[in-house]
Amino acid sequence: AQNPCPCGNLLSLKKECRCNELEINRYKNRLSEPFLDRIDIFVTMNEVSSEDIADVNSKMLHKKVLQAFIMQKERGQNNLNGKLSDEELSKYCCMNDEAQKTLQQAVQSLSLSFRATNKVLKVARTLADLSLCEPIQKEHILEALSYRKR
Repeated sequence: AQNPCPCGNLLSLKKECRCNELEINRYKNRLSEPFLDRIDIFVTMNEVSSEDIADVNSKMLHKKVLQAFIMQKERGQNNLNGKLSDEELSKYCCMNDEAQKTLQQAVQSLSLSFRATNKVLKVARTLADLSLCEPIQKEHILEALSYRKR
């Protein structure tokens, strides 16, 4: 987790950010690209209201995660998706043609490294499992790409 700026208030609806643009840019650039390449998911978190929390059904979320876990085990995986080796990735991350094409285009247009491509595949495999979908679909690749560093 990282704050959006040195004071932490850049995205706040209640508090005013005290940082100037130079401080914010310096703060965002302090982590190296190779380090950031090792992070699977980047998500901007906004302040949460009590109404937002009430909409989350933890029993339903638990059931979906459990179903995804069972899919992984039934597929014969010894490791969870996030821990798959390169060899296991090619074995367990089957994609339809459209998903394969989308990933190839993303690798070229975004200049994704080998490591970043594998991270996208692992996240896409998990998204497909949460959707109870065996082959990874284009929408899973696109969603996984949306979680990459911007």
